[in-house]
Amino acid sequence: MKRSLVLNALAATLAFSAAAHGAEPKVRVLSAAEDATQKTVLVGRNVAENMIVIFELEPAKGMWMQMGAPPVWMEHPVAKGEIFHVEVKPVDPGSKTRISYAEVTFSALNRDNKKKVSGTLHPMWGGSGLHYAVNSPLAGDGTYQATVTVGVPAFARDAKNKGLWTKPVSTRFHFKLAGGKLVEVTEPAPEPK
Repeated sequence: MKRSLVLNALAATLAFSAAAHGAEPKVRVLSAAEDATQKTVLVGRNVAENMIVIFELEPAKGMWMQMGAPPVWMEHPVAKGEIFHVEVKPVDPGSKTRISYAEVTFSALNRDNKKKVSGTLHPMWGGSGLHYAVNSPLAGDGTYQATVTVGVPAFARDAKNKGLWTKPVSTRFHFKLAGGKLVEVTEPAPEPK
């Protein structure tokens, strides 16, 4: 029994590690299509390089940010065609703290029409706390291969944690849009205990 549990845990760790390092993510077909233009939908939760990366889609929204020179707080409104808000939450599994001071990028290739969207996500505070986000039109219905990269956080570390996140962390996600709604997502990694 104990050996079986150890083997199952090892298999799960290897599967999620493979997904984080370029292997195809495991697909979960949703029992009902979910409309991310109306509510937040979890696209996936991967564990990579001692970091949990949570990827969600939700309705596009205006963001208040500093723009211009000198910087002034103003609304960055939703642009024409931007219907999705791409949201990424990098998390330290040990402390369950969101990781700040990182550059986060997103790219998604629609495998059906070969169109690609990409961008740098802005650090943002919202109803779910600290996260990184950008509005996007995506590239229509189809099956997507998305890559999220969390850059090296620019905060100091104590000696015990000096090796944490010293290189960018990249992980891949799968999702499928049909009729503008999500019908497939990445099977989320289990929540660390």
